[in-house]
Amino acid sequence: MKVVLIYNVASGSQYQLRDIRKLFRSHGIAIDYSFTAKQLASKKLAVLIARGVTVAVIGGDGTINSAARLVVGTKSTLLPLPGGTFNHFVRDLGMSPNLEETLENIRTAETRKIDVAYVNDELFLNNSNIGLYPFSLIERKATKKIVGKWIAAVLSAFDQLSVFRRHKLVIDGETIRSPFVFVGNNIYDIKSSLIPQRTGFTSSTLTVMVASSRSRLALMRAIVSVVKGDVSDRDDFALSHRQAITIYSHRSTIPVSFDGEVKHLAPPLKYQVKPKVLKVMIAKAK
Repeated sequence: MKVVLIYNVASGSQYQLRDIRKLFRSHGIAIDYSFTAKQLASKKLAVLIARGVTVAVIGGDGTINSAARLVVGTKSTLLPLPGGTFNHFVRDLGMSPNLEETLENIRTAETRKIDVAYVNDELFLNNSNIGLYPFSLIERKATKKIVGKWIAAVLSAFDQLSVFRRHKLVIDGETIRSPFVFVGNNIYDIKSSLIPQRTGFTSSTLTVMVASSRSRLALMRAIVSVVKGDVSDRDDFALSHRQAITIYSHRSTIPVSFDGEVKHLAPPLKYQVKPKVLKVMIAKAK
């Protein structure tokens, strides 16, 4: 098996390129070409992807997202591999969070076409958020160089809860003030575990969760209800499944996160799913 490798040396992986080559060879995988996450604009990489190759990606969700943007709609196949601080996409596909274990399962891997989602022109594989989470990501990036990723994540989350911004949005013609909006690619099950789990990748559906809590305490109670798997008794939290949704704001731009990255996008924010446009090789854990 031959692959084109994209890897992120800054993603938290302990592997250097020479280690990756050795590890791949031990599992019968040859790396024809390799590119760092900073070389994604390479013309050579674009030519290879247009030709039709297997693109192995080692990194976190942000790195895999960047590679998926290049592969989607082409003849090429994305092979996502764990190698970052967070690997939600790999986990949701049913793959091991350990790189070596995942490579051991390559021989029984299956290739499937899955859905991707967009907010305006920005692709996301996992989810996109408005409100608390993107603001915490902005703050996290400013502080992680000083205290590290994990401490920065905790501090930024607590800080955003203490500030408690509510954003004036218009969803389905209704004006609301929301501290948090979550849009997930495909269906997320909030009942089966403490963290909402994705049930598949081909339902052509968005999971939309909108909080309209008026206080920090009310938001925390809503979050507890989500963790418990039941928000039916809450009038400040709505859960729905849609094929598309458009969100308006009076602001010229608004911070929006997608797969752990943040950009300021101009409203209206148009969310949609594009069914089965990304070919993915899935080496499921045994």
